[in-house]
Formats: sequence, C-alpha cells, structure tokens
Amino acid sequence: MDGFTFPVEVIRTNRKKSISIQLDGALVKIRAPKAISDNRIRNLIAKRTPWIKTKLDEHLKRPQKISNDFVDGELLEYLGRSYQLKVLENTTPSVKLKNGCLLVSISAAEQKKPGSIQALVEAWYKSRAEKYLQDKTMEISKLVRVKPSSVSIKNYKSRWGACSNTGAVIYNWRIIKAPRHIVEYVIIHELCHLIELNHSPRYWMNVEKFIPRWKERRDWLKSNANLL
Repeated sequence: MDGFTFPVEVIRTNRKKSISIQLDGALVKIRAPKAISDNRIRNLIAKRTPWIKTKLDEHLKRPQKISNDFVDGELLEYLGRSYQLKVLENTTPSVKLKNGCLLVSISAAEQKKPGSIQALVEAWYKSRAEKYLQDKTMEISKLVRVKPSSVSIKNYKSRWGACSNTGAVIYNWRIIKAPRHIVEYVIIHELCHLIELNHSPRYWMNVEKFIPRWKERRDWLKSNANLL
C-alpha cells in the first residue's frame, strides 16, 4: 500500500472484524477482513503511525544478527556468558567447556570440511539445551502447579517456545544461549499456557504471579533475539 514513509503490506483474511498491525523487520504487515475498505485501513495506519515509527526505530537500533563463523578464537554464548572457541586437533571429536573456553576437538581432515565445526558445536548446544530445559521445566512446573506431557527442543526460526493443547512443551534450542533469567521467563511463559492456551489478560496475570517484571525480560528477548 502506497502513501506512507514505510513499506506496508496488506493481507486480506477471513477474520470477521478485527484489523491487526504486525512489524516484520522494517515491513509493516496489516491483516484485515476482506470486507474492510482500503480507506479504512489507510485511516488506521495514519492513526497508528507514531506507534509504528517508534517500533521501526527500535528495530533499527537493535543489535544486528551475529554471523558465527565457528573459527578458532571466536566468542560464543552459552547461558548468558561468552566463551572463546578453541579448536583442537584430535581424532576423537568432542566439545566441552573448560576455563572459560569452548574446546572443540576434531581431526585435521574434518576441520577442512565446511560446516564440520559448526555441526559439532550445534550438536553440543542441542544436547545441553535438551537436558537443561527438561530439568528446569520440571522444576518450575511444580511452582506453577502444572504438568507438561512432554518437553522437547526444535529448530524454530521465529519463536522461542510452543505449547500444544495436549500439554507438550517445545523450545527453540537457541534459547540456551540467553542468560538464565531469560530462559526462566521462556519456561514460565510456556508453562502458563498449560493454564491458559492464549495470550489473554488472564494469561499474563498468571505470568506476573511468577515474574512480576516479566515485561523487562520479554523486551530483552525482543531486543537481543538477533544475537542468539
């Protein structure tokens, strides 16, 4: 849709009444019922332009995504701490934390293969994430007084967790790079969906019982998502 200082994409849906505004990077996406006129959509965008510009400014100020090269000396994050990657030559592949370093043992031949070190490191991340998130979820679930049917990890592109109507809780394994209190927020966020499977005011009231300042953690995650 033309006429604005920012790009706007209008998506027509089968919803009955509501119009939603969503920012996808620097693109403003408007989802509206098919029966809503373009003029009404333009009026809504004009009314919400100050809010949209504020959000676009926030997006521009966010740290840009770090492209990991998985080379010796690079810094990698784990539970909010930075560890220096050290690549060691060894016929037995392994990854372990030691003295503030992430030690990756790999043969000289494998080191020459593109993506080999990355595959080892990401396998380590996933293994650590699965164990840590399962343990912390079961621990925190007692506090929330819910019982997930299962806890697992997945390679999500644009979400940190999910909860099904059968009680299965799934996390993005990359959350293991975030500080512990942020991981705790994501866990509580998903466990509270076992009480309310939505994002209603009542749902957020449940989250607030366990994390009174949950908005700060949510905002941190939004601002730093590109770094994880």
